[in-house]
Amino acid sequence: MRSLSSRPLSSLRWGTLALCVPVLVSCGLLPPLGSGRLKKDVHAMHAMAPENWAALPSLPEKASTGWLADFDSPQLRRLVEQAITANPDLKAAGARVQQAHAQTVQAGAAMFPTLTAGYNASRSQSPGDQRFPGLTPINNRFRLPFNMSWEIDFWGRIADERGAAKAGRLAAEEDFHAARLSLAANTVRTATTLAEARALLNLAEQNVRTRRVQLGILEKQLDRGLDPDRAALDVSLARADLARTESTLQQRRATVDQTQRALEVLLGGYPAGKESGIGSLPTVQRRIPAGLPSELMLRRPDLRAAERQLEASLRRESAAKKAFLPSIRLTGEAGRTSQDMDNLLAPDSAIWSIAANGVQTLFQGGRLVAGVKLERGRYEELLATYKSRALTAFQEVETALAADRFLESQAAALSRAVTEAGRSESLALGQYEKGLTDVLTLLDASQRAFDARSALISVQAQRLRNRADLHLALGGEF
Repeated sequence: MRSLSSRPLSSLRWGTLALCVPVLVSCGLLPPLGSGRLKKDVHAMHAMAPENWAALPSLPEKASTGWLADFDSPQLRRLVEQAITANPDLKAAGARVQQAHAQTVQAGAAMFPTLTAGYNASRSQSPGDQRFPGLTPINNRFRLPFNMSWEIDFWGRIADERGAAKAGRLAAEEDFHAARLSLAANTVRTATTLAEARALLNLAEQNVRTRRVQLGILEKQLDRGLDPDRAALDVSLARADLARTESTLQQRRATVDQTQRALEVLLGGYPAGKESGIGSLPTVQRRIPAGLPSELMLRRPDLRAAERQLEASLRRESAAKKAFLPSIRLTGEAGRTSQDMDNLLAPDSAIWSIAANGVQTLFQGGRLVAGVKLERGRYEELLATYKSRALTAFQEVETALAADRFLESQAAALSRAVTEAGRSESLALGQYEKGLTDVLTLLDASQRAFDARSALISVQAQRLRNRADLHLALGGEF
C-alpha cells in the first residue's frame, strides 16, 4: 500500500468524523422490539395470585420467616452447610454460572472494535530485463500493520444479543440459588428420614425384647404342664409373632443403612454408611412463615429464573428482527512498510487507511424470517412454562400449608393413641398372667402399642419434612 503521509489530511479527518458520528449519536438507536410484551405477560402472572392463601386464610402478625432456625438443631445446620460446600451437583450449578458470565462477556465484546497486530515479510522475483541477461530483480517487502474492524451497532442488534446473554446469566444465577435451596431442603428431609429410621429401629429392637420376654413367660407356663394344649398354641403364636418382629427389625436396619448412604452422597462424601446424622428428631420451634401469594413471584428463584429466560428470549427475537436492517462496518489499518528491514521504523514508511461499508441482506431463502418465528415460538414456549411453574408453586405452597394442619392434628391423635395403647398393653399382660384373658389379646395389645408408637414417629418426621417442603416452596433463605 502506498504511503499517504504526504497527502493533505483534512478531508480524511472530516471523513473519519462523519463515520464516527453515527457511532456516538445513534449506537443502539432502536430499543428492544416488543419489550412492552414482557412486562404485560409478567404482570398478568402476578395478577393471577390470590390475596390470601386458601389453606391459611389468616396469617399471624408476627409469624417468622426463618428457615433452619425452625428446627432448632445445630447438627442439622452443620449438615446443610457441609452439603452446600461439598455437593458436586451444586458445584456443577456454580460452574454453569461461570459459563454464563463468560458468555455475557463474549456477547458484549462485539460492541467494541477488534484490534489486531501482525508482522510479515515477503520476497518476490519478477522476470528479468532482456537487455541484461542473468540479472533477475528480487523485491523485498517488510510490513508491521495494525488492523481495526468495528461493526457499528446502529440498530441495537448487538446490544440485544448482549442483553440476551446478560439475562441468561441472571437466569443461571437464579438457577444456582434454586439448586442451593433445593439441596438444603433435601438435606433436611434426608437427615430427618435418617433420624426417623433410627427411632423406628430403636422401637423395633425394644419390641423384639418385649416379645422375647412374653415368649419366656408362655414357655414357663408350658413347662408347668397346666393346660398343655392351650399353652402350646400360645407359645407357637408368640414364636411366630417374635419372628415377624425380628423381620421388621432387619427391615429397619436396612432402611437406616440406605438413608445413611444417601445422606453421605448429598454431603459430597463416599457412601460408607457411617454418617451419624442429627441423632433424634428435632422439634419445630416456629410458626408457619408469613407472606402473600403475590410475594411468591419475587421470592422463588426458579420463577425469577423463568422471568430472566423470558427476557433473554425476547431480546433474541428483537435481534432476529433487526437482522433485516443493513449492517455498517468501519475498518482501518495503520503501520509501517518498507523494502528494507532497517528502514521499517523510519517516519516515511508509515501507512494508514480507513474505510466504511454497509451491507443489506436481500435474499437468504427465508432464513431470517424463520429465525424471527423460531425465537417467537421459543418465547411462547417459555411463557407457557413460566405459567406452569407459577401454578405448580402455588400448588406446592397450598398443599404444604394444608398438610401442616393435618399432620399436627394427626400427631395429636396418635399421641393419645400411644398413651391408650400402652395402658392396654399393661392391662392385657396383667390379665393374662392372672388367666383372665388369652394370648391373642396380649399379642394384639402389644402390636397395637408398637404400631401407635411407630405411626407417631413417622408423622412427627413427616411434619418436619413437610416444613422443609414449605420453605422450599416459599423460596425462603436460611
